[in-house]
Amino acid sequence: MCSIEDEWHRRKRRVELPGGRPIAFVDSGGSGPPLLLLHGYSDTGRSFSALEPFLAGYRLIIPDLPGHGASAMGDGMRVSDFAASIDRLLAFLGLSQLAVIGHSMGAMTAIELAARRRNHVRALVLLSASLRPDFGSRSLSRGIRALRDPIDPAGQFLRDWYSCSRPVKPGFLSKMRMDAARMPAAVWHGILDGFAETDLRHSARQVTAPVLCIGGSADPLFDSSHREALAQAFPSVRSITLDGYGHNPHWEDPQRVSAFMVSFLAEAGMV
Repeated sequence: MCSIEDEWHRRKRRVELPGGRPIAFVDSGGSGPPLLLLHGYSDTGRSFSALEPFLAGYRLIIPDLPGHGASAMGDGMRVSDFAASIDRLLAFLGLSQLAVIGHSMGAMTAIELAARRRNHVRALVLLSASLRPDFGSRSLSRGIRALRDPIDPAGQFLRDWYSCSRPVKPGFLSKMRMDAARMPAAVWHGILDGFAETDLRHSARQVTAPVLCIGGSADPLFDSSHREALAQAFPSVRSITLDGYGHNPHWEDPQRVSAFMVSFLAEAGMV
């Protein structure tokens, strides 16, 4: 268990975007080029806390997506809605030339954002991404549908949801489960509905920035068919599959994953 007022939460800045929708984010204040990091479904910006030490040369902007963490729900729960909210955050902060790193749903949001901001996003890193994330009638989908408030952070569903293929610090996973349990069941359900309608193939073709895709061979959500579709989707793309890694490679080996990122960002001129 962890208090909501832990160190990561205390670092968050909360601003009200046009339309009266508060959004929370951590700004590392680094002196280097800005990197926007977008977390996955049910996570918060804490998802990238293990990467932060390895990206210390950059200015990291790490928001809680709408309806997650300390950010209010926005106008909708589709990937396009999240991208619209983050677009407004970037405008509020006056950020233009930047790189975007996204994980899972955050990677989907990053694709949509990069398509909208073709002249501003200079590099795109996608972790465990998908262009068409419909979970259909899988048991995972049924588990999400069965969630009711209050959600138990120690319950079997969240333990399975946050299981990893390689060892991850138990204390970190406990905090992630606590964050996820605070998200109302209605938001879990609404995002799942949005996935069924999500198709990012057209948006991917609009992305002009170079793209790095990183995925794990043991990812239980998005298998090799999703990785192959991504490899064919962008005008400029490099793909890395990590053998034996799961859906959260940046938790399972933050040093290795960040090394791939830093090398790619340097090649893209983000130094």
